[in-house]
Amino acid sequence: MPSYLLEIGCEEIPAAFIPSSSKYLLDEWTKRLSALNLPFSSIESGGTPRRLYVNIEGLPVSQVDKTEIIMGPPANIAFNSDGSLTEAAKKFAASKGINESSLKKVTTQKGDYLQGEKTTGGENTVALLLKTAPEIIKSIPFPKSMKWGDNDFKFVRPIHSILSVYDEKALVFETYGITASNITYGHRFLAPDKIEVKSVAEYKEKLENAYVYVDTETRRKIILSQIKEIEAKENITVETDDELLNTVSDLVEYPYAILGSFEDSYLTLPEEVLITSMKIHQKYFPVRNSNDRLINKFVGIANIKSPNGDGTIRQGYERVLRARLNDALFFFNNDKKVKLEERAEQLKKVVYQEKLGTSYEKMERFKAVAGFLAEKLCSDKKESVEKTAYLCKADLLSEMVYEFPELQGIMGYYYAKHEGLDDDIACGIKEHYLPKFSGDVLPETETGRLTSIADKIDTIAGVFAAGMKPTGNLDPYGLRRNAIGIISIIEQAGYRIELKDIINISFDKLSSHLDFDKNSVMKEVLSFINLRYRQMLVSKDIVASDVFDAVCDKSSDILKTLNLAKVLTNARYTDDFQTIAQAFKRINNILKKNNWEKEEFSDELLQTEEEKALGSLIRNQNMQALLDEEKNYATLDELMKFAPAVDNFFEKVMVMAEDTKIRENRLGLIACLRKVFLIIGDLGAIAAK
Repeated sequence: MPSYLLEIGCEEIPAAFIPSSSKYLLDEWTKRLSALNLPFSSIESGGTPRRLYVNIEGLPVSQVDKTEIIMGPPANIAFNSDGSLTEAAKKFAASKGINESSLKKVTTQKGDYLQGEKTTGGENTVALLLKTAPEIIKSIPFPKSMKWGDNDFKFVRPIHSILSVYDEKALVFETYGITASNITYGHRFLAPDKIEVKSVAEYKEKLENAYVYVDTETRRKIILSQIKEIEAKENITVETDDELLNTVSDLVEYPYAILGSFEDSYLTLPEEVLITSMKIHQKYFPVRNSNDRLINKFVGIANIKSPNGDGTIRQGYERVLRARLNDALFFFNNDKKVKLEERAEQLKKVVYQEKLGTSYEKMERFKAVAGFLAEKLCSDKKESVEKTAYLCKADLLSEMVYEFPELQGIMGYYYAKHEGLDDDIACGIKEHYLPKFSGDVLPETETGRLTSIADKIDTIAGVFAAGMKPTGNLDPYGLRRNAIGIISIIEQAGYRIELKDIINISFDKLSSHLDFDKNSVMKEVLSFINLRYRQMLVSKDIVASDVFDAVCDKSSDILKTLNLAKVLTNARYTDDFQTIAQAFKRINNILKKNNWEKEEFSDELLQTEEEKALGSLIRNQNMQALLDEEKNYATLDELMKFAPAVDNFFEKVMVMAEDTKIRENRLGLIACLRKVFLIIGDLGAIAAK
C-alpha cells in the first residue's frame, strides 16, 4: 500500500522546539487522517535542526466507501398494496441519490417506514493529501515564529524546501512560496547538493550518506557511543544527564564528540560554576577522573567532522569556554569583597513586587515565619534559622548570580563559607530554594527545611493576598511548585505544623500596607495547598480522593489530615461506615428541606427507646477529645457505635411527627447527630459502595 513522506526543510530550528513540533506533526496527522476516514498501518515523525518530517505507511488509494442509512416516508405511503414502490418512494430515492434496489420496509417504534442505503465513494487520497499537507504545515505551533522576505508567512525559521512524496512520486503543492517536490538536501556544509527521494527507507539511507541522521534517538545513541570511546581511551567519566543529551542531540544533524580542556587555574571556582558554565551555557559535558573529581576537561558535540582533524573546532570550543570562565573568576573574586549582610541591606532598594513591597520586606516576612517555626520545632536552632532567612536572598545582588541566575543560593553558600559563617547557616542558604522542581532533592538540614518552608509559604500567602493567584496554566510565581515543596518537606521531616499559624504571620505583616480579607484569602490559600496535597496522595494511591475531601478542612496540619484520611479510606466500605455515611446524607436532606439549623434537643421529649438510645450516645460520645489526641482508630470505633442506633432510629422513628414539639425535638436530635459526624468530616462527600 502507498506511503506518504513529508519533510519541511528550513534554517536552524531551536533545539527546544524540535520534540514538541515533531510530536505535533505525528498527533495532527493521526487526527486528520482519522477524520478523513483514511486508515494507515504506521506513522512516525522526527526532526533535526534543519528539517521536520513525518512518514505515513499503508495508506489506501482513496477513502473507504461510506454507507449511510436514510429513513423515508411511512410504509403506507411508500408501498402499493402489491408491495411495489409508489411514485412517492421513487421520488424520495431519486432526491437522496439512493438505488431503488436498497429500499425496504423496516419497523420502528413509530411504526413501519421506508428505509434506503446510500453508498458514497471515497475521495482520492492524493486530493486529500494535497489539501491537508499545506494546512498542517501552517498550523504547527511554535513558542516563537518569524517572518522573512516581503511575505506575511510565519514559521519558526525561513523555509527553503518541502519534500512531498506519495507512492514513490512527488506530490506537488505550493505553500509559503515554496513548491513541494521529491528533492531534499543533505548536511549544510558536508553535502549540500540535491537528493532525489522515493521512499522513507531511501530518504533515511541517502541522508545518512549525506551526513544527516534524521532521528533524534539515532543521534543520541551515536553521541553516547562516541563518549564511551573517549571515556575508555582517556580513563575518564563524562557526565551524561538525559536533559543535556536530548538537547545536544537536537543541536546537530551529524554528531561528532570532541574532547577539550581548560586551564587548571579555573578549578579554583566552585564546582557548580564550572558545571553551569559547561552544561547550561555551552552545552558541553563535564568530565571527572577516576576519583570522581571534576577535572579541566569537557566533551563538546560538533555538527561536523572536519577532514583535517578536530583541532580547529576544539580550539573554538575552548576559547569560548575560557572567556566565560574568566568572567566567572572575576565575578567570584569581586563578590567576595562584599559581605552578605551588606548585600542583604541593599535588598531594601529592590522591588520584589509592586503590591508586596521590596525584597527586603519579603525577607522580613518569611524571617518572622522561620523564627516562629524554629521556636516551635527546634528552639536551639532559632538564631541560626533567623540569620539564614536574613542572608539567604543576599546573593541575588552578586555579580555571579546576575550572570548565572541558576546559581542563586549556591553562591550564597560559598560566600557564607568565605566569611566564616557556621556551616548550618551556609547550608541553609543553599538549601532554602529546594526542592526546585518535582522530584528534586529536599533540604537535609533543619535550618534549610524551615527557611524553605517559610519562604515558600510567604510567597503563596503574599501572591494570594495581592489577588494574583494562578489561573489555568499561568503560574508566574511558581505557587504550585512552592506548595508541593512545602508538603514534601513537611512529610519528609514529620513536622506538625498548623499552616494557618504561619500563614497568619505573613498576613499580619502584609496587612500594614495591603488591603485584603484575611478570612477569605486564608480559605483560598489552604484550599490551594490541599488540592496539591490531594493530587499527590491520590496519584500514589495512599488515600481516596473523596475521603480526603471529606476531612481536609478539619485541620491545617497536613499530617493530621493524612493520618485521619488513611484510617477512613480503610474503613469506608465497611457496613457500619456505610450506614453512617448514608444517614449523614439523609439527615442533611431532612434538615435542608425543613430549613432547620438549631442543634439542641430535650431528653424529656424523647419518647421511643430508639431515640433515647441515640440521644444517650450523642450526650456521652467523646470523639472530639479522641480526635484532638489523634487517636484516630479509637475515634472511628466511637463513630461506629452509632451505626446500629442510627439504623434503628430511622427504621422505627418518624422524624416528622404530627406533634410540633416532638417533631422539632427530633429535628434538633438529628441536627446534633450531624454535628457529631462533622467532628470527623463531611461524611456525605464519601461515595457509597
